[in-house]
Amino acid sequence: MIILILAFFAFANIVQGQNEYHFDESDITIEGSLRPFMPTISVEQISMSRYQVYFALHSSAPSQLPDFSMTFKFPKSKINQLWNSQTWSNKSYFSLPSYDRATADFSIISGLTLNDQNQITFTCSDRFDMRFSTTFVKEQNDTLEFGVTFFEDNPPRSSMQDYVAQILIDFRNIHFSQAVYEASKWRFQKVFNYAALKSNRSVAPVYSTWYPMHRGIPLENISRELDSLKTFGFKSILIDDSWRSLVKLKVDTVYDYEKADLKNLKLLIEKSNAMDMKLYLWYSLPFMGGNPVITKKFKGKYLRYKDPQQIYVLDPRYLDVRNHLVSTYYNFYKDWLFDGIWFDFISNFYPDEPIVVSEDLGRDFTDVQLAVDSLMAGMVSRLQSVNPNVFMGQEFNSVGPDQNHDRNFIVGFVGVDGTKLIREKMVNNRILYGRYTPFMEIMGVHPRDKSEDVARKFQSIMFGNPHLSFFTTTLPDDAKQTIRFWLNYWKENHEVLMESDFEPQKVANMYPVIKVKGDEKIIYALYGNYTLSLPLVVDRPIDVINSKETTQVQFLVNEDGNTYKYEIFNHLGDMVEQGDLKVKRKNSIQIEIPEAGFIRFLPN
Repeated sequence: MIILILAFFAFANIVQGQNEYHFDESDITIEGSLRPFMPTISVEQISMSRYQVYFALHSSAPSQLPDFSMTFKFPKSKINQLWNSQTWSNKSYFSLPSYDRATADFSIISGLTLNDQNQITFTCSDRFDMRFSTTFVKEQNDTLEFGVTFFEDNPPRSSMQDYVAQILIDFRNIHFSQAVYEASKWRFQKVFNYAALKSNRSVAPVYSTWYPMHRGIPLENISRELDSLKTFGFKSILIDDSWRSLVKLKVDTVYDYEKADLKNLKLLIEKSNAMDMKLYLWYSLPFMGGNPVITKKFKGKYLRYKDPQQIYVLDPRYLDVRNHLVSTYYNFYKDWLFDGIWFDFISNFYPDEPIVVSEDLGRDFTDVQLAVDSLMAGMVSRLQSVNPNVFMGQEFNSVGPDQNHDRNFIVGFVGVDGTKLIREKMVNNRILYGRYTPFMEIMGVHPRDKSEDVARKFQSIMFGNPHLSFFTTTLPDDAKQTIRFWLNYWKENHEVLMESDFEPQKVANMYPVIKVKGDEKIIYALYGNYTLSLPLVVDRPIDVINSKETTQVQFLVNEDGNTYKYEIFNHLGDMVEQGDLKVKRKNSIQIEIPEAGFIRFLPN
């Protein structure tokens, strides 16, 4: 039952005139009892058709925060599809009326047209990082109701006198990816500023030991390959978590290991240092309690039991649990001094169901998420006391299945069957975080992979941070040539691929076209059938990469009599054709481009 309505919808206020929407306090409704808090609300127009809502609650005495929602309406007829940063199943977009898929913990939601133009994008920020809030979209006759529910299912336990939230609403008629990216920068301003200070692209591209380790290749054999890896242009190495079993490290004890068992790992460290390649370690299992010693030591201090691993997930809400985890990493790191450590399985700290706080054994946190934050802060502090420049993983959340907490999780793939989903995940992360994208899906190369498929797999991740994994000794020469060429292409075009305007096309079809436009070059990647319009004048090189399974690529020419100078390359990087394309009449034309190859249009 609605107990309080602070303001009635004045839907007529949100009208389009001269491509601008007017929005003010009267367009916002608050539903629910706010007692004993008193609300303050104001709307600031920060640019044309872009608004910031400021909402505050104040109580004369510390009180439990109330359960309420804040909503505003928008014409349903102007929106054909919705995009949500936290949605993931087969598609990141969803067509109306699947509004239930808009419901999520922190998210950015965008309502867009069929041609991917933004109509409304909104997000919210508060002191709790929106951990106790949920976004939603509902249908009411000819309107859509966008909103945020606060403190409904999982309110903070502590009493407060003041609470502040801010909502960003963007009505601009621009490509939705631009609106989402700018909303993300608004939402994560501090993290973006920090990332700008510490970002280091010199470590990419990255070689991962994931594939050979999962194939049982000994670590010493991988070490012998480092010299040949340098010829591929890799700048750093990520050692997969499988190294623990190869070197027989004892995990989850009071921390003990035989250094003699780590001689191969030490050799790899020494060799990578000599080659001036950064070395990062994926090291994760101490986040779990799998050893009988730990099971006994922290009896009762678990979130749950995990099958089939037959291990307990330790409860970070206890100070002694957090101290144990931090010490485990610290003791290892001070002996080995890698350039950085990747953390994984942090999501395992989150219980399957809400935990009832009973039989408290000395917790200093009641909320698991806040306890994980404290754990990560302690981890960073202790490791930085050894090396102030130690790399601790990305600062941004990754977008994808079950990847909504703290740091992103690294996943690998070998075949081409999953490249659509991988591309979609890459695009969603890139839309949200731009050049700081946490996307790091590891591309594995099997010796039996067709070299065209190797190129297509790389093209599915090329707008992110390329992580490749293979065993050089078993790869055929054409696969090696393909890898070398596309890694070199990524490095030569790095500024265009990663620093320039990023515009994915056709959300509803899982982004069959991606365009990046820089001052010196334009690059299109085609993953499905799509007709590209050629400009009247080519003022900079235009690369059109054919990542489809067919060779026919269609172009639209807008003027009779134009001539286009071009070069065509195959997937190996060999030029197979060049010449002048003379357009006799205004029409669409088809050009044969090798599978996983590309055509380059040169300036007139």
